[in-house]
Amino acid sequence: MEIDTAWDIIERVLHDRLPHVAGTLRGPVSDDDLERLAGTVGQQLPADFVASLRRHDGQDNPTALLDLFDHFTLLSAQAMIATSDMRVSALGDDVDDIIDWMAPERVRPIMNCRGWLQFTAAEAYGHALDLDPLPAGQRGQVISLPVDGPTPAPDFPSYGAWLSSLAEKLDAGAFTIDDTLGLWLDV
Repeated sequence: MEIDTAWDIIERVLHDRLPHVAGTLRGPVSDDDLERLAGTVGQQLPADFVASLRRHDGQDNPTALLDLFDHFTLLSAQAMIATSDMRVSALGDDVDDIIDWMAPERVRPIMNCRGWLQFTAAEAYGHALDLDPLPAGQRGQVISLPVDGPTPAPDFPSYGAWLSSLAEKLDAGAFTIDDTLGLWLDV
């Protein structure tokens, strides 16, 4: 599914069912913020991700009470930069510090990597683009943070696949709405 088509569906469902959450979606990312974001990870951003940011640069959700889904807030480019800097400050960025008990195939078995660009946040959890995968991985695959478990694996092959999955679930009505906790995707 194209990025704009996915956003059309997401916007329609949010406007119909959770207009206060729809109102948190920001406009397009600025060219300066997009350039700073690419500089933060030190590489070019995937085209599908850039297309999404050009539609919505995350959410304005300062109270963390108007999340997009499942308590996940969609981060703005500036928030992604701050989160990346905070993760490196707190966890380091040592690609040589391998976690021995993990048996990876596609995702590096480390605590943090500057090539992981977190784009959603829910307390200590989030979704991230993996821009520095292992050889069996795919650049731009979507992983869940924190990376843990015996074999970290990507959740989706790309940002576009992640956004399309969200749009398909919303379009199919595969969610519930809790007036106090927001939108919850069906498992």
